[in-house]
Amino acid sequence: MRFLPLEKLINLQDGYRRNIKIDQLDVLLLQEAGDVFIVNSRCPHQEHPLIDAEVIDGAILCPRHQFAFLLNDGAHVGGLCAALEVYSPVYEGSHVGILVSE
Repeated sequence: MRFLPLEKLINLQDGYRRNIKIDQLDVLLLQEAGDVFIVNSRCPHQEHPLIDAEVIDGAILCPRHQFAFLLNDGAHVGGLCAALEVYSPVYEGSHVGILVSE
């Protein structure tokens, strides 16, 4: 596994959103209520971008159909849709990122 840096910690603040595409990886990095989350950048329901999604009570709401996914594990609230892929943030030095397979 190797560390893939996504952003400098100094740039993060509540409300922060950034789409990051590297090779096959397409993620959304966001910070809400002091917590950093890294999720797939598109809703698993119909692949709608989540960059403008609202976050309420620990869930991200797809702007297209208001499907809600828990940020801690990606589960669809209601269980009707596939889960949103969630990545564990990894901190190394002054950066946050994820671990990827080599």
